[in-house]
Amino acid sequence: MRRDMRIRKSILLERTAVIILVTSWIFSGFPQIFNFPPKVEKAFAATAFDAVSESNAGTTGASVTFSWTHSPVSTPRGVLIFVFNRNDPSGDDTSGVTYGGVNVPLVTGGVARDTTASTEGGSTQAYFLGSGIPTGNQTVQVSEGGTFTNAYAIAITVTAAADTTYAGVVLEQENQALTEQAVDDGSPGTNSVRFAGVLHGGNDDGPAGSNSTSIGNIDFGAFNDSAYRETTAGSGSRVVGV
Repeated sequence: MRRDMRIRKSILLERTAVIILVTSWIFSGFPQIFNFPPKVEKAFAATAFDAVSESNAGTTGASVTFSWTHSPVSTPRGVLIFVFNRNDPSGDDTSGVTYGGVNVPLVTGGVARDTTASTEGGSTQAYFLGSGIPTGNQTVQVSEGGTFTNAYAIAITVTAAADTTYAGVVLEQENQALTEQAVDDGSPGTNSVRFAGVLHGGNDDGPAGSNSTSIGNIDFGAFNDSAYRETTAGSGSRVVGV
């Protein structure tokens, strides 16, 4: 099952993925003499990848609430956090995510699930904060709400001239033979950047697609989790992932 939204795997490996597009805009409102009521003009500002950090390395994930330090390179205007948890196909075992003490909301429609009753099953969740972001090194905390089983997370920051938002979400759920997936920003005249978080039910993370770059991975031996970014940001319908 694939679910596509605009707002903005048989010997087949079992995988779930959340693919998300991050974009930015600047709002400026002004009254126009010949246009009533006044309307809001919208100008877009280019968005670019800044930095990435992982919650843990090695071959063991977290089993309780966990945290780590993320170090942006520049001033972040967007924070995207992928959370992966085994044996949690509902995605309900994460009670919240914070960045520098600021709540990072769960992306609307941003939970992909594999309901397989084994260690291959689990969920991939996306959390995003596009305004009010603390600068400098910050603590990322992922809080347990149920039971964490080899939980793992990746934090990504992006830069832009203004606040950011997500403009599209694509989910790959259950048994999927994943390929790079397209997310469309509507060609606003400037670049957006796309990311994918993938939970794998196999013993390799899958090579990044030809338009993508791997930015984080944990290998548990029999399965692993990973994230990818669009190698070159752009506008329109563009692909990212495995």
